[in-house]
Amino acid sequence: MGADISGGNGTENTECSENTLGEVLERQKVLEKIINNGPVIAFLWKADDTPEEKWPVEYVSENVSLLGYTVEDFISGNLLYADIVHPDDLPGVEVELSDICDAGGTVFVKEYRIRTKSGEDKWVKEQTFIQRNDEGVVTHYQGTIFDITEQKNKEIALEGALSKQRSLENAINNSSTMVFLWRAEEFLPADYVSENVSRLGYPAEDFINGRIYYGDLVHPDDYEMVRDTLAEKCEDGSDSYTQEYRLMSRDGKVLWVNQGTFIQRGRAGNVSYFQGVVQDITEQKEREIELKEALEKQAELLDRKQALETIVNHSPVVAFLWKAGSDDEMELWPVEFVSDNISMFGYSVDDFLSGEILYGDIIHPDDLPGIQMELSDICREGGKIFVKEYRIRTKSGEERWVEEQTFIQRDDEGTVTNYQGVIQDITEQKEKE
Repeated sequence: MGADISGGNGTENTECSENTLGEVLERQKVLEKIINNGPVIAFLWKADDTPEEKWPVEYVSENVSLLGYTVEDFISGNLLYADIVHPDDLPGVEVELSDICDAGGTVFVKEYRIRTKSGEDKWVKEQTFIQRNDEGVVTHYQGTIFDITEQKNKEIALEGALSKQRSLENAINNSSTMVFLWRAEEFLPADYVSENVSRLGYPAEDFINGRIYYGDLVHPDDYEMVRDTLAEKCEDGSDSYTQEYRLMSRDGKVLWVNQGTFIQRGRAGNVSYFQGVVQDITEQKEREIELKEALEKQAELLDRKQALETIVNHSPVVAFLWKAGSDDEMELWPVEFVSDNISMFGYSVDDFLSGEILYGDIIHPDDLPGIQMELSDICREGGKIFVKEYRIRTKSGEERWVEEQTFIQRDDEGTVTNYQGVIQDITEQKEKE
């Protein structure tokens, strides 16, 4: 009876062992099927225990075919895992894995590039468990790699966009041009403003948080004009326009600005935002106003030429009216009027009015190209004032330093017709400098 019982237990144990083994094998098949049909590739690498490991492969899941390779490529030893790691990334992978192993670490996680069999570069994320024997020596690396190319490309594209944005913001914030994004509401509340708005005395956060509205800074005498122009451009379907007006800074200083406005509309055509580019033109505007006022005062006396003759001929300032040529980058400025005190440089009025001498003929040849280029740029950009110091040659050949201040005249179409200005001898001042 004892023998029967013993024999029965032995049979049952054998059957249990076989069932357990079968279940394990079945689970293994299911696991391999899941892996082989998934995006995660499983590896078992052998540790070389050399300074530059190449990671021979003892096992790889069949879905390594996602990279164009076969299991046999690796198991045969014809291809080591290091062979497919991007050469620019391989040293970093080697060093980091070695450091973790030396420090007794058990997990290695890293993103890097590999090359498929067709030569395409793909980003992967490796997550590996470091296996050691009883003496603590690393024997194997058991891990997975996962294709993250799409995600990585998005990250790289985003970082590139952010880098460009940072560069653009740095360029703006180091310039006199302030950038705004205003909601299409009264007083122009801002959703974005560049950091250099601090030149108005307020931090950017004051605008973003609604503690201050841009409309609050517009000069009271200009506010209605700014508001009405904006409304008019919205109604007539304009996409953009420019406008000059005054702002009041926090400390009460009046600043002249040139605002370029881009009107943003929704699909239905309704205005949603205004994108503003606001440039501080105070210095330029003050010069323009000063010159304009001076010319207006002169014009009130009699005729512009008579006023210049009366005032200028008794001063150290020589007045000119130059005609603008068609080739503004090479023009030499024929003279239509020059005050009598041109004689201080040895010339007569008739020397210029006869056309025998052009104004460009008396400018020092080393200074002439720069003057032509700078005046051409100002005219092309719509400027109204030209101020410059340079040298001229008197009739006797002596070199004199002069400062020119000129008002650029245009016709109704905006074409430059004349330059009206003055030159003053600053040689003594220049020599002291």
